[in-house]
Amino acid sequence: MSKILLMTDSGSDIGMKRAAQYGIKVLPLKYSFDGEHYYLDGIDQTLEEFYEMEKGMADVPKTAQISPLEFEEAFEQAYQDGYDTVIYTSISGKASGTCQNAVMMAAQAMDEHEGFKIEVIDSMTYSVLYGFAVIEGAKLLKEGKSADEIIERIKKVCSSANAYFLTDDLTHLKKGGRINAATFAVANMLDIKPILVLKDGLVEQGAKLRGSKNIYKKLVDAAKAMGDFNEGKVYTIHTCVYEKAAFLRNAISEQYPDIVVDDALVGPTIGCHTGPDLMGIVYFAEKF
Repeated sequence: MSKILLMTDSGSDIGMKRAAQYGIKVLPLKYSFDGEHYYLDGIDQTLEEFYEMEKGMADVPKTAQISPLEFEEAFEQAYQDGYDTVIYTSISGKASGTCQNAVMMAAQAMDEHEGFKIEVIDSMTYSVLYGFAVIEGAKLLKEGKSADEIIERIKKVCSSANAYFLTDDLTHLKKGGRINAATFAVANMLDIKPILVLKDGLVEQGAKLRGSKNIYKKLVDAAKAMGDFNEGKVYTIHTCVYEKAAFLRNAISEQYPDIVVDDALVGPTIGCHTGPDLMGIVYFAEKF
């Protein structure tokens, strides 16, 4: 019988404590406020500490991918611990070199160890969008399902994920190149908030909302275009802006009183690029 290890990176926002409960190995990505000292995502700071520090910074924090050496060590450790199969689910390869590093070092590890299998899954998503998929895979593992069945489930969950996000401050998006200077100026002048959506593994601009009045209902209305919330799993997701997230959950519940809306926090890997005032809706188009 195969001994299977589920592995992911901290961009999944599963959290170290929850990962331990499910037996998931999480490799930390890194971030820096000054380009010199790097923190390990999920280890060196709490989320609250990170966002408080980010609010006081003039520059956008930088993130660093997981290096080939770190993957080499992680895969070797899994082999030495007696695992014959590793299933690693990565942050979108469209936005990070992490996935490619994993593919490269997985090939090396399998060449070095006969019978050792490593499956690298490019989630093409971010945050809880693939974190939830890995947890679903962990549930199947506990049920004794095969590696192929777990891989299929993880891929299916990732492909069903949708997201609509808003941020109050567009400065990080402008500095990070997500919006151009003209859009930034017009948006601030006219109080326009662009919705960020997931498309082909990248975060892009979607529809635009004008004004802050009824902003939560407007976001729910826009997100409903993804499908009927009664058919899948719904999360509110945010950067520790708990009050805003509560308002957003209430706006969802007003239109869908019978569904349970879970709450998830966005970690530094995404928060570095969006700023400290992000909130949104994540919707999985199928029930799992």
